[in-house]
Amino acid sequence: MNRLDHLLVLTIGVYGLCYILMYGSIFNRPRNFLMRKFSWFRRLITCPLCTGFWCGAFMYQWHLVPQVKINKISDTFSDTFIFPFACYSAIFCYACHLITEILIAKAYPSIKDSRCSREEEGVDDSDFQI
Repeated sequence: MNRLDHLLVLTIGVYGLCYILMYGSIFNRPRNFLMRKFSWFRRLITCPLCTGFWCGAFMYQWHLVPQVKINKISDTFSDTFIFPFACYSAIFCYACHLITEILIAKAYPSIKDSRCSREEEGVDDSDFQI
């Protein structure tokens, strides 16, 4: 695989991780617990820009750094691009989240009525799945 293939796989993986962390039912209990306990976590996990940034930083370290070491490219490559890739993934996750929200609103017009405000999200262990 060349670098562009890795970037494509990593980009899709970052959005998948971001979406699962934000909305995946498998993480409902730990997410709701942490959201009740820490207000900063609620602001972090409900923001696709913030979650996308940290997912990008994590996935870059997990996916690209081993590739750099296997292909014997200099380590400055791996250290230099963590922040730009995290910013790239934040923008990508935010844009994909907006597109997903628009598509959900078009497909399910009554979803706006059933959603709670961002400040109340995750407070009562409710599952607002479609």
